[in-house]
Amino acid sequence: MKLPDGLTTAGRRLFVDRRPAWPLAIARIIIGLTILFWSISMLFDVSALLGEHALLPPELASDRFRWITLDTSNEIRLAIVALVVASVAIIVGWKPTVWLVVAFVLMVAVQRRNQLILNSGDVILRDLTLLLAFTPTGAALSLDRYRRLGRDGLYGAGMVAPWGMRLVQLQVMVVYLFAFWSKSGDEWIRGVAVSTALRLQDLQRIGQIDVLVENIWVVAALTWGTLIVELMLGTLLWYKPLRPLLIVLGVLLHVSIDGLMLVGFFGLTMIAGLMTFLDADAIEESMQDRRRRHVDEASAESEVGADARDDGAPVGSTA
Repeated sequence: MKLPDGLTTAGRRLFVDRRPAWPLAIARIIIGLTILFWSISMLFDVSALLGEHALLPPELASDRFRWITLDTSNEIRLAIVALVVASVAIIVGWKPTVWLVVAFVLMVAVQRRNQLILNSGDVILRDLTLLLAFTPTGAALSLDRYRRLGRDGLYGAGMVAPWGMRLVQLQVMVVYLFAFWSKSGDEWIRGVAVSTALRLQDLQRIGQIDVLVENIWVVAALTWGTLIVELMLGTLLWYKPLRPLLIVLGVLLHVSIDGLMLVGFFGLTMIAGLMTFLDADAIEESMQDRRRRHVDEASAESEVGADARDDGAPVGSTA
């Protein structure tokens, strides 16, 4: 059975037609930074939450998908140090596919030691790390590209098929859709949920801001605005005309939540996922403009230097 030509063309454009790898590279860098910050934060709680004398003893740790067994504090610290090394390699783009897989395996090992301390940010960080491992994230802004092509390689991006990136995008949209669906409780419907959340003292980052918890109009706008933004992010991110606005709204949503509440690394991870929706062609055009300006400035400097040398050359005399 032959598919309609329009459907075949749309499928090829969606999954096969190559495009610059800028969005994947930017997502890789942010994910690498998130893994780095997550790893450093975990180092402070090894003895109390993950070691052999932790609140949850090693014999009660989950064995599912736990390919590396970490039971002692020293073993877990070693794994976290390895995660720091992996995160740096991911950030700079040195064999990022390999290091993304290594980071995923190590995160699973650490997280399976005590699942009681996990939150949604820990889980989505692990998931996006694995999904990015199936994409050529090193095709732009990477040490590998710099070593192969020199400085000019940093101004350009390899052309890659987007099928792996679509998996990341689909995961991001599903997260937003379920985040919206989970907020179907009475407080969200009545428009007071944000006030309740911001009153939780153990989650406050900078203390309570009265106008955000007591003004009914502000609280209602923030509560229902969150629902609207999450619904749009979960359903309309693939609609190109609205995509730039939605990316900005998503970033603002996470930055505002992280600025007010201690919610782990969920926001930074989701921002990394949002970066895969950036317009690769627009970034490529911008980078090529910068490259041309750089070449023009270098050429102008060379000409000025040549003129200066000519002006300073000794003038020959005739008898």
